[in-house]
Amino acid sequence: MINDNVCKFVPSAKNAPADINAVNFVLESTDIAQTLAVKSVYALHLVTQGSGVLTLDEKRYGIEKGNLFFTLPSSRYSICGEEGLEYAYVSFLGGGAPALVKRVMQGGAAAIFDAPDGLVSFWKTALGNANPQNVDLLSKSVLEYSTALLINYLPEENSADAAARIERYVQSNFTAADLRLKSLARQFGYNEKYLSKLFFRYTGMHFGSYLANLRINAACALMQEGKTAIKEIAFACGFSDPLYFSKVFKSKMGVTPSQFTLNLK
Repeated sequence: MINDNVCKFVPSAKNAPADINAVNFVLESTDIAQTLAVKSVYALHLVTQGSGVLTLDEKRYGIEKGNLFFTLPSSRYSICGEEGLEYAYVSFLGGGAPALVKRVMQGGAAAIFDAPDGLVSFWKTALGNANPQNVDLLSKSVLEYSTALLINYLPEENSADAAARIERYVQSNFTAADLRLKSLARQFGYNEKYLSKLFFRYTGMHFGSYLANLRINAACALMQEGKTAIKEIAFACGFSDPLYFSKVFKSKMGVTPSQFTLNLK
């Protein structure tokens, strides 16, 4: 039982999002927008399941369950699904639409947001209860409630710059056999789980796959230069176990290192 009354004064805001009309309230699980396109509406998207890659204005972002992002009428974007991607979106228009988005994106906030706890189930409940008589109210309520929560979101300062700095470090040090996500987190002073999400978000790849690609590409380059000793190539590219190197090489290239060198002749 609540014993204290709660009363909060609502000031008149110059950028209040008046005049907003929801256009569509959609849950996508099969018709994923894989082709780059420019829509004529604003939209707020929420990843409700799985993971994938968002290409937004020529920048790739890893997206996963619980991520929110806006697309604008000028945005050129595509979404590539991986691991059972499912996402919902509310598209909207109106004179207040630019002001609504600006309230969240002001100060150069991150393109991808982490949804507050419970928002995925809130969206799904709203979608499940939507019908022709109430979908206009539900979709607008979902849009404005979600945006109101995001205004309290405090993005990691310069997270894109930090991710770029970490990516450059990995590109320069991938041949170090002891380079791991754990050591990388220690190097940059981040929590390992947070660093994993940050790296995926700004490269579109999980750290392990990204590192393996760098090492295998380097191995291919050495072979093309005439190097044939598999053990030496493995060590030179950051693999401490030649057998593991051969396994990873075949999974990436479709042939063993020995077969690859033979094909070069």
